[in-house]
Amino acid sequence: MSLILMAAWLSCYVDAGVAALLFEYGALPKGCITDAGTIYILQIMGVVMALALIPLSLRGFKKMVDKLDGKDYPEMKIYRIYMTCSMLRIGAFFIVIVFGIILYYLINDTIGLYVAAIGAICSLFALPTKGAIEEEIGYYE
Repeated sequence: MSLILMAAWLSCYVDAGVAALLFEYGALPKGCITDAGTIYILQIMGVVMALALIPLSLRGFKKMVDKLDGKDYPEMKIYRIYMTCSMLRIGAFFIVIVFGIILYYLINDTIGLYVAAIGAICSLFALPTKGAIEEEIGYYE
């Protein structure tokens, strides 16, 4: 379980790196959005996504996992619920990090890097290690 979650977690960084490389080596055009209104809307979207998805993925995940603690579900059901919640949490970080990198290159403004950096730092709190999984659901497969 931790290998699947770790691979998904690492894919956030790998995909952000691939996107950066595509922009840096000219496969995708840098700074192609120049309209002030569009830039403003994209900046607001990036900040709002970070402000909405990061607390939801950290605190919302914790609440979902805490609800599993008092239930007498079979181990496979707990495993499925935990995996689903973990993948949704990692997906939220993926959206924030990759969108931040793409935003940086599309509008040539550092706000995209700020969004990506905030997402990357917060994703460290969701690192799916064996110890974290044992602590959150009480056992490890």
